[in-house]
Amino acid sequence: MFHDLYGPLDCKMVGLEKNKMNTEIDLHGLKLEEAQSEVMRFVDQLYYHGETSGRIIHGIGVIAEKLPDWLKNYPYVKSFERVPFNPGVTLVFLEVI
Repeated sequence: MFHDLYGPLDCKMVGLEKNKMNTEIDLHGLKLEEAQSEVMRFVDQLYYHGETSGRIIHGIGVIAEKLPDWLKNYPYVKSFERVPFNPGVTLVFLEVI
C-alpha cells in the first residue's frame, strides 16, 4: 500500500520508484467515489511535487464519463485531454506557479 500526505492510497501506482513522484495512476477496479477521491489526491500530489502533467488510466466506463467534471474546475488543473489513440487514458496538465 502506498502513502501520501492524506494517508494510504488504495489505487495502483504504476512504476513507483523510491523518492520519485509517480505521474501515472490506474483507476481500474475502483468504485466511482473511490476513483474521484484518488484522482483529487493524485492531482494534489502532482502539484505539490512540482510536476506539470500526469496520466490517468480509467478505462471507458462511468469513471471516464465523470472525470472531466472532476477536473474542469479543480485547482491547479490547466487543461486535460483524452489520448486520441486510447480513449481509456486522460492526460492532465497543471498550472506551474
